[in-house]
Amino acid sequence: MITDFDFFPLTFDENGKLGNPAQFTALNTRAATATDVIFLAHGFRNNENDATTLYAGILKTFKENLARPEFHGAGNRNVIVAGVYWPSKPFQETFSSSDASGDGSVQAADDELQEMVAVLQQLESMKNMSPEHSAELDQAIALLPEVKNDPDTQDEFVGLVLSILNDTELDVTEGLQQIRAQQGSDLLGKLSTPVILPTVQSDSDQDEGGTLAVGSFIPSTGNGAALSVGSFFGSIFGKIGQFLNLTTWYIMKSRSGSVGATGVAKAVRDLKATHPAIKIHLVGHSLGGRLMAGCAKSLAQPPVLQPASLTLLEAAFSHYGFSANNGAGTPGFFRDVIDKKVVKGPMISTFSFQDTVVGHVYAIASRLADDNVKAIGDANDPFGGIGRNGAQKTVESAAVKLKTAAAPGAPYTFTPGVVTCLDGSGGLIKEHGDVANSDVTYALASAVAMT
Repeated sequence: MITDFDFFPLTFDENGKLGNPAQFTALNTRAATATDVIFLAHGFRNNENDATTLYAGILKTFKENLARPEFHGAGNRNVIVAGVYWPSKPFQETFSSSDASGDGSVQAADDELQEMVAVLQQLESMKNMSPEHSAELDQAIALLPEVKNDPDTQDEFVGLVLSILNDTELDVTEGLQQIRAQQGSDLLGKLSTPVILPTVQSDSDQDEGGTLAVGSFIPSTGNGAALSVGSFFGSIFGKIGQFLNLTTWYIMKSRSGSVGATGVAKAVRDLKATHPAIKIHLVGHSLGGRLMAGCAKSLAQPPVLQPASLTLLEAAFSHYGFSANNGAGTPGFFRDVIDKKVVKGPMISTFSFQDTVVGHVYAIASRLADDNVKAIGDANDPFGGIGRNGAQKTVESAAVKLKTAAAPGAPYTFTPGVVTCLDGSGGLIKEHGDVANSDVTYALASAVAMT
């Protein structure tokens, strides 16, 4: 039980296999008397407790909102929750002033040896994530003492690291294909210039920006705009660290997709087979949003199964994910969800210009894949994220301002078949992890109540 909801954990491995079938049995038994099941997925998390804390926060404000009078008794529906737990890697999602020293300089590991140790730790962590690629990563580790001034060694090092992505499903809108086509030394060279990621949206289409290392601290001017700073790391090992962060993200992206398309989709199908009248709601945060989009895409395959709603909270996938054409003739990876009308009811996707986590990942990807000097991951960037910019080049989408739950005015009106992109910029969604607040869950409650 979490926040008065009957809560059932479903724990999947990296391939989407359910670790304990008894977990689904318990969910399936309880579903006999339920009207709705919410499948809820986390993104980057340190452990199960972190994910559970996120779920508890979301469900608390969701329950409060679901009971509001404008939802006409939806709070009396018998809603249960399936909490999806998948093996994601911890990833820094917030940046605070504690990351900076008292004189305003960034507390960075400016000593080269410390940076090398940090890289070694990253590589060891990647071995734990992908033990089947330990041999390649051990070879990469062995090259570290020689990598500093030798482009050939840098090429070999980067090639070994990228080889662990050989089996991942390719999504050309995410930049990996373009990155892998380049020499490793060239990729690392592109990370020499720091990136400035704005945290306020400019009235001009010519936003200022470059790339900043994923995991860097961005000092503020006080009005939300980022100051220009040097790179968090300085040496070749700092650049390698940035590259490894992005590689880790690609690993987790692929993993989340596998869990959604294989494990969660099977659970949804099995549940509906037993309880055909029950309403299924797919909800995911960060890469959990990609997980749930992957689930919906899998449900588009025959026999098509229609979940009642799909809610993406600061999702970490391409802003062209639902597009029929990304501008270069390529449909989005999740286009089937639109074309095959998989979701019966509302499809909503929050985004915020203050989501620097999604912004950083795509700014780095853009710098490496497209040689984009500005590379700020905004709506005009070829490699932007839906959690920062909303759905782009998607005719079947509409951008509206996120309502304030305290005084929402009229309830949302969501159109089936249209991705409603809810803009939380300007303080309604203050950061990547700010998805449990009442404004966000008012939208979720609206989506559930409409079904």
